[in-house]
Amino acid sequence: MQEPKKEPYGYCHAHKWTKRSIFWKLPYWKEFLIHHNLDVMHTEKNIFDNIFNTVMDFKGKIKDGLASRKDMTMLCDGPELSVDLEQTKNEIPKAVYQVTKAQKESILEWFVSLKFPDGYCSNLSRCVDMNKLTTTSSMKTHDAHVIMQILLPIAL
Repeated sequence: MQEPKKEPYGYCHAHKWTKRSIFWKLPYWKEFLIHHNLDVMHTEKNIFDNIFNTVMDFKGKIKDGLASRKDMTMLCDGPELSVDLEQTKNEIPKAVYQVTKAQKESILEWFVSLKFPDGYCSNLSRCVDMNKLTTTSSMKTHDAHVIMQILLPIAL
């Protein structure tokens, strides 16, 4: 199935939809019967990974870099997160929303000590590496869902 050559009726005149989704560049996207049927659980896991890794300050997995801090300096009124806009080195102070090493240890120890009924959730102790104080990539989408929806409200 090939992509149509001419623009659809009313393109850029009758409506304001001028941007074409990047999903159309995927080779298999044209064959989908329902195009924007995205998997909510995988989207939730991606959001969980980004937020959890940034808050827990897992090296190499955080989304709190120099570029994002410069954006926050320009867009937000938060002096504790601001950096010098001319700064080029990636040395930024620790954010107020990132946990300390002791807090990280206690959270990960709590994950290790949790017990769930059979089939409810995987064993989270297998997803935690206490030597490196990090989580492994073996956490599944349902585990991220359980942490976000059930465990996080308890922890807060």
